[in-house]
Amino acid sequence: MKKAILFLIISFQYNCLHSQNHDYKWNNKKYEVHNYNSFQKLEFIHEKIQRDKIDYDLLNASIFFATNIQRVKYKRKPFEFSKALYHAAQEHSEDMVKYNFYSHTSKVKGKKTMSDRLNKVGISNAYMAENIYNFFLNNPTYWSLAEGLVEGWMNSKGHKANILNRDYRYLGCGSKYYFNKEWPDSFYVKSTQNFSSKDGQ
Repeated sequence: MKKAILFLIISFQYNCLHSQNHDYKWNNKKYEVHNYNSFQKLEFIHEKIQRDKIDYDLLNASIFFATNIQRVKYKRKPFEFSKALYHAAQEHSEDMVKYNFYSHTSKVKGKKTMSDRLNKVGISNAYMAENIYNFFLNNPTYWSLAEGLVEGWMNSKGHKANILNRDYRYLGCGSKYYFNKEWPDSFYVKSTQNFSSKDGQ
């Protein structure tokens, strides 16, 4: 009898833990569930980022919702999430790290310009823009890193104009960590925002 009770307790604890881990993992469907207000109430966005197990989907969502805070602050309509723009932004961030460059002009064949990259994800004949940032913080959380990135863009006239542009309806964010041996204690990322008036097909 005692063994049966112990088994039930262990099974219950395992199922609770499994459920919590499942809920913790961010995925693109959750953009439909949360807005910039409810997202800030999620406790796990304030956890420190572990370099060996970065949740890039959660980081990119943090950047997305931090950006929408600024949209609303300046009386703009919040951006809608675009999976197509997300893929373009993430790939460009990864390429900048992999091929060691920091530019809107890519070293990768077929993805040289922003238009090339957005055409690849089904977006053309639209208003389009791109922000990039080579940024770092010490011991960041997902939310503090996102806020730092967006604050930097908002302090730059051209980047701020992209964030607040009324012609852009959709946004996708990407980011990639890299180790800087000159500043080993800092967490470095190359991040990208892609904006468009149309979503991918």
